[in-house]
Amino acid sequence: MEGAQKTLQAGNDRFSTGKSIAHTWQTGTVAKTGALGQSPSVGILTCADSRTPAELIFDMGVGDLFVCRNAGGFDTPEVNATFEYGVAALGVHTILVLGHTKCGAVTATLEGKPVPGNISVLTQALLPGIKKIVGSTKDISQADKLNEAVDALTRYQMLQLIENSELLKKAKTDGKLQIMGALYDVETGRVRFRPPWVFIPFLFSATPSAVPSPRLLRANPSLEIFPF
Repeated sequence: MEGAQKTLQAGNDRFSTGKSIAHTWQTGTVAKTGALGQSPSVGILTCADSRTPAELIFDMGVGDLFVCRNAGGFDTPEVNATFEYGVAALGVHTILVLGHTKCGAVTATLEGKPVPGNISVLTQALLPGIKKIVGSTKDISQADKLNEAVDALTRYQMLQLIENSELLKKAKTDGKLQIMGALYDVETGRVRFRPPWVFIPFLFSATPSAVPSPRLLRANPSLEIFPF
């Protein structure tokens, strides 16, 4: 589990520099996973955008990643149940929420314009994670606002995965699961990982006693508290 980010980062380094190797030796892996089954250690929640294929981005092959994708990359009961299965049955010990630059679904949510068909299902699902960005009066460019929204959405979905699942929450508390966040740049092919994240139950409590003490914050200098 401790080496998951290092492995993913190394794979992305190979991909972004044109040195990918995973997809040159898949015949044997296909035969092995077909006969013996899958045992991915990393799950990824990311966008359905055709520019964000996780296996390519991280230079991974058949059987390496357990991936859920939808437009915007957000948690749903089906996505959550899928990752529960990954953790409980397949041995997944890391879930990465991967946002990306120039996300069309996040752009549509920021703009708030009417959308056709069932597309509003997507924008309504994404809105809670970026509502502070939508209502912000900060004087920044639209590109910077979009990047802030994608970052906020990534953090929000990291929380949602745990908040919506007792199974994942227990695995996280027991030290059997880690949740990571990262941003993929569709122009450079590079992935930037977010700082380490520590899950603390008080984040989901509205009681005054749940506010973290200065002592707790000093003892956890890497703790990132999300402003939602």
